[in-house]
Amino acid sequence: MATTKFNILRSIINYFFSKRCISSSINQTFPVKLNCNRLYHYNIPAFYHNFAKSAPTIGSSFLLSQKRSFHTTGIQHKKDLYETLGVDKKASQAEIKKAYYSLAKKYHPDTNKDPTSKEKFVQIQEAYDVLSDEEKRAQYDQFGTTFAEGGPTGAGGFPGFEGFGGFGGSADFFDLFEGFGRRSRSTGFSTGSNIEVGLNISFMDAIKGATKTIMVESIATCKSCKGTGSKGGKRDTCKTCNGTGVQFIQINSGFHMQTTCPECNGKGTKIPVANQCPTCASQGQVKERRPVSVSIPAGVEDGIALRIQRQGNMPLGSGGVPGDLYVRLHVASHEIFKRQGLNIHVDATIPFYTAILGGYIRVPTIDGNVELKVPPGAQPEQQARMKKRGVQQANSNYRGDQIVTFKVTIPKTLTPKQSELIEQFASISEETKSK
Repeated sequence: MATTKFNILRSIINYFFSKRCISSSINQTFPVKLNCNRLYHYNIPAFYHNFAKSAPTIGSSFLLSQKRSFHTTGIQHKKDLYETLGVDKKASQAEIKKAYYSLAKKYHPDTNKDPTSKEKFVQIQEAYDVLSDEEKRAQYDQFGTTFAEGGPTGAGGFPGFEGFGGFGGSADFFDLFEGFGRRSRSTGFSTGSNIEVGLNISFMDAIKGATKTIMVESIATCKSCKGTGSKGGKRDTCKTCNGTGVQFIQINSGFHMQTTCPECNGKGTKIPVANQCPTCASQGQVKERRPVSVSIPAGVEDGIALRIQRQGNMPLGSGGVPGDLYVRLHVASHEIFKRQGLNIHVDATIPFYTAILGGYIRVPTIDGNVELKVPPGAQPEQQARMKKRGVQQANSNYRGDQIVTFKVTIPKTLTPKQSELIEQFASISEETKSK
C-alpha cells in the first residue's frame, strides 16, 4: 500500500508541474465547476492531500489518463546573475563590484525615470548580493539559478518548485499541503518583508563615518490591540467552518476537495463587531512612521546598502518577527576631492617659478591642510603621492594614498621688471644651447 501511494504521489507531482490547466478535465470527471486560477491557488494542495490518502481505493487511473496539465503562469525563469551584471563567470570581485556600481547608478529609480528601472535595479541588487559573497557565489556556480530560490534543488530542496509566485516564494512541497504557510518549522514564526530606503550623505560623512537618523514608514504591530485585532482579545469560533478554518466540497466517488473558509480566511475564529479594534480595523497591523538610527561606517562607497536587522515590515497576521531595513547610500561629490577606491585625488595649482625651482606648497587633505614638497623641474600634470593620506579601509589598518596633480600656472601679464628677468633667462638659455 505504501508503494502504491508513493507511485501515485510521484505521478501527482509530475502532473502538477506540467504547466497547463486541468479544470475542464476535473469537470469532466467530477460534477463540480471550479475556476482554473482558484483551483491552482487554493484547492490543489487539498486535492492532492486527499487524493494521496484515498489513492488505494480510487486508484491512479484518473491522474494517469489525463491529457491536460496545470496552468502555471506564476512560474518565471530566473536570469543568469552574471548576465544581469554583464560580467564573465570568471570575473574578479573587483570587476563584479565595478559592474554593480555602474549599473546601480544607471538604473536607480531616483534618477532613472524609466518604468522598468525599478525592476532592473532590484535584479541588479539581487545578483550582486549573491556574487559579491564568495560562499554564496560558490554555491550559485555549483547549483545554478535555483540557488537563489532557497537551495541546491530549488525552493525547499525539491527540483521544479522554484519561481512559484502564488505560493509565497519560499514554500516547499510540504508547505503546499499545509496551506501555503511561510512559517518557519524551527521557530513557528513568520518573517515580515524587507524595506529599502535611500539616504543622501556628504562626501566627508562617507569618508569619516557618521550616525544619521532617518524616518521610515513600515508595517508595525498595532499597539492598541497588541496585534490581535480585537479589543480585549475576544474572538468567537467561526460558525461557517466550526473553527477548522477550512471548508470541504463533496464530489462523487466519496472524494472531498478542501478550500479556505471565506468567512474567517482560514483562522477559524472571528472578532465580534463590538470588539473590533478601531485603530487597525481589526487587522492587527498599522502603518507607522518612526525614526531609525543609522550608523554609517567610515570608508563606505556610493551605492552601498547597509542592512539593519529587524527594522522592516512586520508579517501580516499575528506573531512573527519583522524583516530587515536596507539603507542605500548616495554619496555627494566633493568640490576638491575625488575618490577612486581607497585613494583620494586632488589638484594643486603652483606658479611656474615653483615648478622650475622647486619648493613647498600647502595642499588640502581629508585630515586638513599639509605641506608638500615640489621637486625642481616639476612638469604640468605631474603627480606626487602622499602616503597614507587616503581612505581608511573598513575593519583594517590599511589606508589608501592621496594623489596630487600639479597644475602649473603661467601669468597673463608681467611687470617691466619681470619681463626683463624673463628675457635674460631666455637669452642665457639660447646661449647655452649654442655652445
